[in-house]
Amino acid sequence: MNRALVIGGTAAAVATAGSVAYYLYRRGQAKELGPGTEPAPPLDSPAPNAPEPGPAPAPAPSPLPATTEAERVGVWDNVLPLPTAEDVSGDLESNWGSTPRTYRPLFQLMEEASGIEGSARIYSVIAYGESRYVPSAQNGDGDTARDKAERTYSNRAWSTMQGFGYNADNVPYGPEAANFGSGGLLGALAPYFLAIGAVTLGKAGAPLLKSRPQIIFLPRVAAFHGVVYLWRLHTQHDVRDIPDIKVGWGSPSLLSAKNRGSATYTKIREKFVGHAREVGIDLSKLPSKLNVDGFTGVTSVFEKIVGTLPTRAG
Repeated sequence: MNRALVIGGTAAAVATAGSVAYYLYRRGQAKELGPGTEPAPPLDSPAPNAPEPGPAPAPAPSPLPATTEAERVGVWDNVLPLPTAEDVSGDLESNWGSTPRTYRPLFQLMEEASGIEGSARIYSVIAYGESRYVPSAQNGDGDTARDKAERTYSNRAWSTMQGFGYNADNVPYGPEAANFGSGGLLGALAPYFLAIGAVTLGKAGAPLLKSRPQIIFLPRVAAFHGVVYLWRLHTQHDVRDIPDIKVGWGSPSLLSAKNRGSATYTKIREKFVGHAREVGIDLSKLPSKLNVDGFTGVTSVFEKIVGTLPTRAG
């Protein structure tokens, strides 16, 4: 049985090296975006083709007890090591810029496992923007205005999900996820993260529904969520080019006819292009728009990327 703290192996060193940079980055982002920036509503969570619900009343976020990072993340069983170059067939050298070599095979595996050609380097740019490549990144574990806002958003997400039949019986850690905020390598609100795949597979088949929200810190699990999210984003919303993906990653409602072209829509696109430039990934060398018609399926992606569902020890 493979057991790992957070991610194990060489990725732990990457996370440690990046933690200070991520902290400074997120604090700067909080000042820039402010607590009023609304996160994405669910794509693959409550119901297929359901209208995006309006904001649900959210309970006040609970204060968080002080914990160490090891206590916050925990120890997990059944965690596969990160993939290596031997596990993928794609090019890991050209047009990756400063993407950490530790994570290049993971992003490439996401592309190959899903059948969505051209997506690997997009995941890298998203990971840079969301976490600075720190898998244990979290917004909601502190008492800053940004942390409190993220917990408000995750509480609201859980309230919205309850309106679609999710409860503490079928999502036993839903209340904990509600007070978690967001996080992970690719960024996601915890309640929606746990519900990924439920539309396609049903509540009984969604692989993460009964997991602790800290599973978001496991890179392979975050990768599974990211692939399914990207696929659903393309099938449920008007994604016209690569920067639109990042717009939808933040809030799919910005892709609507009403909001397309708004100041927020434009700002997110420009920031994504800027992040690609900072990493050194040339977006012009990628498909102008991803084709998701060859998506291999939620279950297949889970088996190829995650394998056996990790469980938290203790």
